[in-house]
Amino acid sequence: MATVRVEPKLHAILRALSAAEQRSISQVIEEAVDRYQKENFWQAMHDGFARLRADPVAWREYQADAALWESAIGDGLDDEAPYFTEEEARDEFAATTTPG
Repeated sequence: MATVRVEPKLHAILRALSAAEQRSISQVIEEAVDRYQKENFWQAMHDGFARLRADPVAWREYQADAALWESAIGDGLDDEAPYFTEEEARDEFAATTTPG
């Protein structure tokens, strides 16, 4: 296990979170980094879709390609666990298809 130096103020926050959640500081940091990575991923995705929507020709081409992939819905993966919850899928779909 590696040692990471942090400022005393951050260490106090981590200790408080750890105690309140009855988890190790390592687990608190792991969850925070995981959330940070996901946030960065989704922000980059949303930014990319915003750039795509800003180009009407590219956006139409993307929508046409996406429509072709819709035919893969019957792909035989009915028993697979979903990658997103229904709420996450709705939120991501709305964020990537709604201009603005």
